[in-house]
Amino acid sequence: MPDLPYRRIAIAGGSRGIGAALALAMAGPGQELWLCAREGLPLEETARDCRAKGARVQCRSCDLSQPGAAAAWLDEIGERGPPDLLIVAAGIFGGRPDGAEGTPETVTRQVIAVNLTGALALAEAGALRMRRAGRGQIVLLGSLAARDPLPDAPAYSASKAGLACYARALRADLAGSGVGVLLVEPGHVETRQTAQHQGSLPLLMSPPAAAERILRALDRGRDCLAFPRRAVLALWLLDLLPTAWRLALLRRHRFSVRNLAPPAPPVARGRGGQG
Repeated sequence: MPDLPYRRIAIAGGSRGIGAALALAMAGPGQELWLCAREGLPLEETARDCRAKGARVQCRSCDLSQPGAAAAWLDEIGERGPPDLLIVAAGIFGGRPDGAEGTPETVTRQVIAVNLTGALALAEAGALRMRRAGRGQIVLLGSLAARDPLPDAPAYSASKAGLACYARALRADLAGSGVGVLLVEPGHVETRQTAQHQGSLPLLMSPPAAAERILRALDRGRDCLAFPRRAVLALWLLDLLPTAWRLALLRRHRFSVRNLAPPAPPVARGRGGQG
């Protein structure tokens, strides 16, 4: 792992998947981590593992899609200024259940609220505070589904396409401010999302492997990272084909989604544990 200069790190979506893997990869003596997610128990488990590596960790169970929640969380962190690194990895997956004609409206609304509305609110609040400080780095976790929209998960694809568009706009807005923006667009990573995905999962990657690629991209100062390379190349080649040919080739990768019930709203409470 590269030795990155970030010592105060905030991760939304730090309870599972890539967010948790990034927290563990960067945890160590002298590191301060703030972790946020809707579900408190897996969040505390990640925090415990990070503390075991010597990091100081604070947790907050909250729903960032609620108005004001993102700004309140960053204000809690920012007693000594904004974090050096803000990772926006909170997200959910949803789509067409097996045998259904489409995606339930409740799923569509929840996916957009969490993946797009909540992510943009946090990135906007982070950018405002970092710009004032003249420093900082924001990482937005998108998906290759933004480049190749999934017919069985259209709202999820739309949320990630919107996030990619926002990342480009935010990067241009912050140019010269000392604040960087990295958009990450992974393919299939072994998370709760892939457990919901009922179909083929080509080029499946582990969360630690994905985290390692993201940290290398940060070390190299990149502003966009899409992986795995074979998947990116395959999508580029597919775009060169006539639409009918492309759809015929992709038909074998159609899937259904085991939509999960949304977690219970977080209980309002004070500052999370620190160690």
